[in-house]
Amino acid sequence: MTRRIFWLLAACLLWVATGCAQQRAIARAESRSEAGDLEGARVELERERDLRPDSADVRVALGEVYYRVARAALDGERDEARYLAFLEKSVAEFVTALEINPRDERPHFYLAVMDTYRGQLGQAMRGFNNARRLRPSGVAYTNIAEIYVYLGQLGKAQAWNDLGLKKGARYGSGLFNDMLIAWKQGDLAEARQCFSELQATDPEMLRTINVARLPQAPRRFEDFAGYCCSSPACGPYMKDPCHALALDVREREISKETVLKELRIEMEKQRRLQKVYEQRKELEIQIEPSRPGG
Repeated sequence: MTRRIFWLLAACLLWVATGCAQQRAIARAESRSEAGDLEGARVELERERDLRPDSADVRVALGEVYYRVARAALDGERDEARYLAFLEKSVAEFVTALEINPRDERPHFYLAVMDTYRGQLGQAMRGFNNARRLRPSGVAYTNIAEIYVYLGQLGKAQAWNDLGLKKGARYGSGLFNDMLIAWKQGDLAEARQCFSELQATDPEMLRTINVARLPQAPRRFEDFAGYCCSSPACGPYMKDPCHALALDVREREISKETVLKELRIEMEKQRRLQKVYEQRKELEIQIEPSRPGG
């Protein structure tokens, strides 16, 4: 009996040590990514994935890094081949994470973020709703509110935003949406006030758009607006507000071949997810065919 207890304790200690090593690797990769070293983060997480292929945490972290690499390739380098390669890798990691753990809301969040970037707001809304069903936290509601802003449905955006705050979303998440709503309504004084409050209380909310890190922290509302309008993940949804500030809007510019490749990636994603959730109907996850234009 004593020997059996010893081995059980040893196994427990090994399990804890393995988990700690994994979390340290993920933390190191996140630090590299936030510092702009996406290549270093990628190498770190690929090594960890090879060691622990059944870890959903590692898959999600790697999927996010792959997505950031894909965005940098298209937005910064205009390299469509590299963009597609890492987009496909990113989607595959998130889907694999769901195959490992169908109850994990994080892959649905990131896949919805990617749909938003690709201009597929209908798919993005389904993805954010899937994340909310799996984990109905306050931020799940404020994420949906942001999509309603982009759709121009500001009444629904405000209602979902208020509900998110009531359910415990951090104040900065709600204030960020309030800023977008005010800007969309043409109330620049209110938008600037929200920006100033965010800058003072939760400046990190102003450092990313669609999980992509901004090159510099915006010092004024007009700086943030400039980043939004120049981002294909934000500007196309805020055209009139951007034009009101005399800011050009940057659209995604990709070839027909890239559009078709994106569609093939999307179809494979849906095929795999349908297979996962056909066996877990109690989770009520919606996986629907892609429709042009979202």
